[in-house]
Amino acid sequence: MRNPIGWLVILTSVGLGQNWEMRPIVPEIGYTFDADIVTDSLCLPHVALNRSGYGLAYVSWTGDSWSFECPVGASGWDLDLCLDRNDNPHIGYVSSEWEPEEVRYAFRDGDSWHIETAAEGRVRGWLRFGALALARDRAPHMVFVDSVTIKYAYKSAGTWNVLTVPAYQADPLKHLIGVSIALDTSYRPGIAVDWYKSGYEDSLWLSFFEYDGESWHRSDVDSASGPAPFDFWVPQVRSDPATDLFHIVYRARAYATGKDGNWQVEEAPVPSGGQYACDFVLYRGRPHIVSSGGLFPVQCTWRSAAGWETEWVGPSGTQDGSPSIAVDRKGRPHLTFVSCDDGYLYYARRLFVGTEEPAPPVVQPKLQLQVHPNPAPRAFMLEFSVLSRTTAAITFCDALGRTVWSREEEVQPGPYHSRVSLPASISPGVYFLQVESDSQKSIEKVVLQ
Repeated sequence: MRNPIGWLVILTSVGLGQNWEMRPIVPEIGYTFDADIVTDSLCLPHVALNRSGYGLAYVSWTGDSWSFECPVGASGWDLDLCLDRNDNPHIGYVSSEWEPEEVRYAFRDGDSWHIETAAEGRVRGWLRFGALALARDRAPHMVFVDSVTIKYAYKSAGTWNVLTVPAYQADPLKHLIGVSIALDTSYRPGIAVDWYKSGYEDSLWLSFFEYDGESWHRSDVDSASGPAPFDFWVPQVRSDPATDLFHIVYRARAYATGKDGNWQVEEAPVPSGGQYACDFVLYRGRPHIVSSGGLFPVQCTWRSAAGWETEWVGPSGTQDGSPSIAVDRKGRPHLTFVSCDDGYLYYARRLFVGTEEPAPPVVQPKLQLQVHPNPAPRAFMLEFSVLSRTTAAITFCDALGRTVWSREEEVQPGPYHSRVSLPASISPGVYFLQVESDSQKSIEKVVLQ
């Protein structure tokens, strides 16, 4: 039976003409802030949060109840949560108990939590965490602010590497708002940075930094004027694997997409919500944005096939950090926010209604393989998509059908991208690349140069 508080909120929402189910997340945990939500391969929500007086906490929905964990020794601020392809949690944050302050990384492997220090702050009280992104091999990439310097940290071969992003602004009237990070399909970082300058009318600048493994490339995405901080937010950047483009939400009434210095800024009904009061994710290349601030109600805005749409999620505003949003693999949005009414951390899930009701199960379509370049050298990119988690057998055969190379991959729902590197013993010629998964098979002809 559902929690009575949950039922009360559902009925209130229906009375307001909304399509959202809401309930507190473990009300007895008390005052919370800095919550971040993601969903797993089973469409179940996972939430990382700061619990007042207890530090970092992690809760996950089992289908019947919330499972509550406190990683030993983890206490911090400005957290960001990711799940790897095995649904294990990874959390980036700034510590609050160690001198000097540290950028820390916590992850669970099986039943055990591990905590690592990625970097230390130079000036006490000036360390701010930006965002965490995971590569397919679970390698963490993070961006943070150390005083006025923006840093990029990544782990490789068991070692943390920290680079300075060349984003320092000499103009003392410019104030850094925040930073965010996403990885492209080659797992190279893209970092969004924005500033504002106070004056008769405040001004904002948004820049983007891409790292090719050797050097940084900067592009200026947008500039605007408006009432800071209400129209200017900490940027949120996401990457769309289908197009390999970055998407950025960073201010009211605007939305940016692009890469490699080519950017498009479009008008979008993203409402003003106050600084630090926005989060967004991509679902099949389309943005879903949650925003709020102070007494303004939580609002969900998304782009459907018909265009931009928006809904109020509830009558309550938020406090202590921004709301957070995730969209599961079936297209259902999930939110968290701290209510101004009672200080509880709430979880909200959108109800499918009318024509939005999920279609009945269908037979998964035939695998569509893409190999590029083709003709190819011994290293090339392989792409295909699956609808559910599966094990894919990848086989490279010669013209006589003999296997010359093979491997198996655990594949998550959605697009799959992988670099195939063949051994030098395989001679140039005509080959056939075969991918078999869940009784499905697809073959693509490959000319090896």
